[in-house]
Amino acid sequence: LEGQEGKNYLLPGPASAFVLPEGKIYLNPSYFAPYAFRLFAQVDPDHDWLSLVESSYQVLNNSSQIATTGLPSDWIALDLNTGQIKPLPSDSKIQSLYSFDAYRVWWRVAWDAVWFDSREARSYLQTASQHLQQLWHSSSRLPARIDLKGQATVSYDATSQYAMLYAAWRLIEPDKAQQLLDQKLLPRYNQGIWDDQSAYYTQNLVWLALLPPTEIEPQLLQPQ
Repeated sequence: LEGQEGKNYLLPGPASAFVLPEGKIYLNPSYFAPYAFRLFAQVDPDHDWLSLVESSYQVLNNSSQIATTGLPSDWIALDLNTGQIKPLPSDSKIQSLYSFDAYRVWWRVAWDAVWFDSREARSYLQTASQHLQQLWHSSSRLPARIDLKGQATVSYDATSQYAMLYAAWRLIEPDKAQQLLDQKLLPRYNQGIWDDQSAYYTQNLVWLALLPPTEIEPQLLQPQ
């Protein structure tokens, strides 16, 4: 979607569902894939894919400001007229909080840091994960859902969160990443399955997180 001053934003679905009449759009930050946009720009010069890289980091950084923790949210509202980012209404079916959607931000940004040596990516990972670093240091456990005020809304944790965070901390906090692997990921693995056989979402996220980005041949990331 094209906003003011020619800025492009990645909608999470059809405009009819996510563009509101009053000039607001609902965005899911975990859909932002700057590493992919850079690749698309190499093979499709007719479209301004790099503008999505710029808007992705702008929204990621600005949306962290709506939470006292600085964590990304599952969903946010962007006012195209003012550029302001706000939480979704409390009665919305989709919510502004750190939860299962937002976990994917860590992995997507981490791949941009590795593949394209993005300073924006490393800076974001270090800044936005500070609250989780502190929680891990104090209790070696992370709640699965955290609201905008920094309060855990559930008592359980999530293997999928540890996996996505592992991909990020492997770059910026390798000691903590190893702790996640040893204490949370490997112990939950059993005969090819994490958690249980019905945990499809978890399986996908853990496998993606454990695949080192460096396994991709470097020449595949360059213009052909």
